[in-house]
Amino acid sequence: MPDNRLERFAHNLDWNLLRTFVVVVEEGSITAAANRLLLQQPAVSMALKRLEQTVGQKLIDRRPGRFDLTEAGEKLHRQCREIFAAVVRLPNALETAGDDVTGHVSIHSVSHAHNPAWDRKLESFFRLYPKATISITVETTVSVISAVERNIATIGLCDGNIPDALTKAFHIREQYGLYCGRGHRLFGVTGAALNDLRGDPYIAFIADVLGGQHMNAITAVRAMGSFGQQVRAVSCNVEEVLRLIAANIGIGMVPDHLAAPGLAAGGLWQLPPYDLLPTTDVFRISNPNAILNPAEAAFLRHVAETEPLDHSTGHQSA
Repeated sequence: MPDNRLERFAHNLDWNLLRTFVVVVEEGSITAAANRLLLQQPAVSMALKRLEQTVGQKLIDRRPGRFDLTEAGEKLHRQCREIFAAVVRLPNALETAGDDVTGHVSIHSVSHAHNPAWDRKLESFFRLYPKATISITVETTVSVISAVERNIATIGLCDGNIPDALTKAFHIREQYGLYCGRGHRLFGVTGAALNDLRGDPYIAFIADVLGGQHMNAITAVRAMGSFGQQVRAVSCNVEEVLRLIAANIGIGMVPDHLAAPGLAAGGLWQLPPYDLLPTTDVFRISNPNAILNPAEAAFLRHVAETEPLDHSTGHQSA
């Protein structure tokens, strides 16, 4: 498209139509989008029609029983996500640094992604940049990745399948064992077999759900051992999973180094398998296309060389 046509297109485009389109896609229906936008359904339908006329492409295939994005719709939705992510971060991007680095750093993390080297980096960062601020949000793997993709988070700490478009660096490795609480029939029993666990209720992390988007080595061990089929409770928080296991709500797999205090205190007992235990890797992830404020840019540089920690061997990796 020639430059003059591109300029005219941008000038004539009603940007509110893009927001309406994004909500329609997120909600999966015109009716749900209208409810979220506090509009009448015909108004949303008309907005979608106007946007399709403006871009000259059909964006959504709407037929009885179908509501699918067309190829053009998928491309536009990806662009819209980038546009709105940039808009969300404009206030931070407009902060002036002056002689001092200022701005807010947003960290989104899965629970207990603990690495002493990371804590030292945080301490030294605020010694260098005392006017910066920080917030830490603990959530699921999917939510962490989504927050980084949408430029809501400056940096994320999570396991799972990291999209290729994001930058990642190895942060920690954790080894998982299977544990039960004092009230379990196998508490204190040595040499138990996997067959003894069939049918036991299971406490799972949200990512460790059969068929989930971020199934990992833990899920594979459950499948091979034929235990944990009956999921009684799920959580994204390690402390809650440990609490439920100790309360004998079910058995569950948790990182060995985090289960160690409960094991030593006599509130937990390790169950099979005892060998070849699964491990998961947690990464630091960021979006290379994000618009960063001065504090965010300084923070990413500062933590880039954080030394990773392998909890499965009890020493830092080389």
